[in-house]
Amino acid sequence: MKTINYSLYVLLFVLISTSSFAQINFGVRNGVAATTYALKGNLPDNNNVTFSYTAGAFVDLPICKSFYIQPEINYVRKGRSQETTELNSTLETDYMIHYLQVPVLFQYRDNEMQENHGYIFYVNAGPYTAFALDDQARPSLSTMPADSKKTDWGASLGIGLQTPVMGKDIRFDLRYDMGLSEIANQPEDYRTKALSLTVGISL
Repeated sequence: MKTINYSLYVLLFVLISTSSFAQINFGVRNGVAATTYALKGNLPDNNNVTFSYTAGAFVDLPICKSFYIQPEINYVRKGRSQETTELNSTLETDYMIHYLQVPVLFQYRDNEMQENHGYIFYVNAGPYTAFALDDQARPSLSTMPADSKKTDWGASLGIGLQTPVMGKDIRFDLRYDMGLSEIANQPEDYRTKALSLTVGISL
């Protein structure tokens, strides 16, 4: 909990400091994420997927005309569906961890599109840290493992489109998260993976 509070304080300090010399934009986003645990570095392994609702808030911090820094605070649940066979019957178990994820993304925008057509195409990339809030298993386990909560960190990469709708800037964001840290109670070479599609609005 101390780590979470410290990270939020740092993010708040950055936002307050930046607002003194740059115009910043706030927004919210929500959507769906397809997540799994897979072998480290094995990008094609997208089996045993679980689906999660995801939502959060973001801030645009302009650096220059086409480059921005975009810190965010998001909720996402990451997990893996596993099948085991016992007594000639198949049992499917979903093991999931709820995260508060804090990415800091570097964003490039094609502002010529906005000037010529009114919409913006952008590319995001940057690191994230995800703090485990809770864990969940389906069917429910009578006791969860002791080391079921653990911080995840990794890298995010995505693309998006921002377009005006009824006077508001609406964003459609497709993003891929690749975890780089070990997952509690999973094989040591497993990492989190998530593909999310969200819709956001700049306030």
